[in-house]
Amino acid sequence: MTDAKKNSNFLLCLFFATLLISILAWITYASLEGVLGTLAFIIIGFIAIYPWVIPIIGIILGILDLFGFLNLNVYETTLNLAHVEASWITYTWFWIVSIFGIILDLIITLKIISKIRRLKKKKPKKNLALINCHIFDGDLNSELIHDGVILVKNEVNENEVSGLIEAVGAKKDVSIPKNYKIIDLKSMYVLPGLINAHCHIFGSGKPTKLMEIDTEKLKKLIKLLETPIGKFYMNRAMRKHALTALYSGVTTLRSMGEPLYFDIKLRKKIQNGEILGPRILCAGMGICPTGGHGEYSGYAVDSKGEIRKAVRKNIRNEVDHIKILSTGGVMDARMIGEAGRPQMTVEEINIACFEAHRGNLLIATHCESTEGMKEALKGGVDTIEHGAEITDDLIPLFKNNPRTLRGFTAIVPTISAGMGLATLSYKDTKITKEKFENAKIIEVGMIKALQRAYKEGLKFGVGTDASVPYVTHYDFWKELKYLMKYTGMSAKEAIYYATKNNAEIIGIGLITGSIEEGKFADLILVSDNPLDDINQLGQVEKVMIKGYLINNPKVKKFKKLKEIEPLIV
Repeated sequence: MTDAKKNSNFLLCLFFATLLISILAWITYASLEGVLGTLAFIIIGFIAIYPWVIPIIGIILGILDLFGFLNLNVYETTLNLAHVEASWITYTWFWIVSIFGIILDLIITLKIISKIRRLKKKKPKKNLALINCHIFDGDLNSELIHDGVILVKNEVNENEVSGLIEAVGAKKDVSIPKNYKIIDLKSMYVLPGLINAHCHIFGSGKPTKLMEIDTEKLKKLIKLLETPIGKFYMNRAMRKHALTALYSGVTTLRSMGEPLYFDIKLRKKIQNGEILGPRILCAGMGICPTGGHGEYSGYAVDSKGEIRKAVRKNIRNEVDHIKILSTGGVMDARMIGEAGRPQMTVEEINIACFEAHRGNLLIATHCESTEGMKEALKGGVDTIEHGAEITDDLIPLFKNNPRTLRGFTAIVPTISAGMGLATLSYKDTKITKEKFENAKIIEVGMIKALQRAYKEGLKFGVGTDASVPYVTHYDFWKELKYLMKYTGMSAKEAIYYATKNNAEIIGIGLITGSIEEGKFADLILVSDNPLDDINQLGQVEKVMIKGYLINNPKVKKFKKLKEIEPLIV
């Protein structure tokens, strides 16, 4: 909509509002003076806001004034200035303005409180020496370092990066400088922070009535997010979900598509030190064909030019990677067997890949069928998200794919994603029978993809698709249990795949994923040995993100969330 048209619409609305008020005033006062006085009162009445806009105490002052305890007499003063007698119109308008003032004051107050909290938020200032701990550095070939020491450098010059690991090793091999604050970990186990290689931050994972809403209604819901209230809600919700992940031990989130670039805004606030949160890699808005999976929250494209434009828009908005959706999914399936149906051609996928690679970005695709994977591999995607049964002819393309940015394609099976929908009764989950059957098909396919990838030595990552129903941000560690259950791998292997391996898969292996000198101090600490008991990852005692130590992180879990029994394959 052009500015001229917006101005025209505004003036038209203003005209009809004035006309309506004038008619009501004539009915009430039956005089021209009454009409003019009412219109004057409407304008002057905005002074009623002033008690409310005083931050924090404004609401109290406003309420006291409304009930006559302050003797400000704002209402009577406004009547006198407008030369109009009190009536239901003036009284109603005064309350409307007052309610508007309450909302305005709440927003101002919350912003000030948020600012104060940001200023009070502790930033890593002192160099830290973590001592008396057992260290698993994340490398598959490494053994536990007992009586270990980790030096974290937080005191740096202006052009240096803080929060990096300066040294790691056994106490006898690491000399602790005098300017380091010593923290005795009392024999705790330290390992790299977990990395969720596939999640969404807009949702919490708690099942809601939104599961029953069709695509058209979801589109309208997305429209609401463009309003000030919608933006306020989504920004706060996503910050909360990101913190939940961090407090549970996930120090890096690879976000795989959020509406309206809310992920970019959150990432920037965290990077700028305005708020605490995990490292976030952003995909921005997903790209799919019209009518395709994810259309309501991403870019719908139907031509080569539209695909290029969508990728370029994402790059312009500073995404970390590109996400396309080349097959259907469970939640938009209307017939059994429809989930995973190819929705983009090889040529269309290749155009998206070309644009992403030209911007030196990795590109991922939502893909839930063997045929869809074949087309995605030929198109040149760097990672296949979710996946399906891997046939013999696909293995060479996974291992050696010249159209990709790095020469291979990885797969990120998200076993948690469909486990709830595929195992719980659809009468409980409130999804259709068709979606329930599709969920089972896709879940079995993802498990088989994981098993084949592990057996054949293919590159694969670990993600949960957190935000979808029954997949919370605090239960990422359960995905590691699924890895162990369905492949027979050890706890050590599972931790490796969720840390160092994941960092390499998503392109940040040089800065995080393992406890090594020169990498960020992204760590989690647990009481007992997670290499013996993977359940320890569900009881994180401390978290460190870029050198900032969080003691006793508290995670608020959902009550009455149904227990999920793993699918038997």
